[in-house]
Amino acid sequence: MATLLSCSSSTTISLLCDERQVEMYVDDEYAGRGLVQVTVPRDKKRIKVSCRENGLEIYSRTYYIKGKDQQLIELSIPKDYRYSSSPNIIKSK
Repeated sequence: MATLLSCSSSTTISLLCDERQVEMYVDDEYAGRGLVQVTVPRDKKRIKVSCRENGLEIYSRTYYIKGKDQQLIELSIPKDYRYSSSPNIIKSK
């Protein structure tokens, strides 16, 4: 997700997901896999992070980011229970 903002008007957040096959989306825009950095307007209070595997959402969570510039958010997707707040949920054994 490439956003061009000046340093004083933006916040940079790093997202880390150890499951390399999982695609991360921030506010419904593709951000990448593994370790990614996203830049959002400084006045934004929250971001919605969605993780998808094979096109289906397996995890979704909203993070409060106001005042948390340069913070690392580690995404831990439970191995035995995959969930989402969207209607297209996946649950495994």
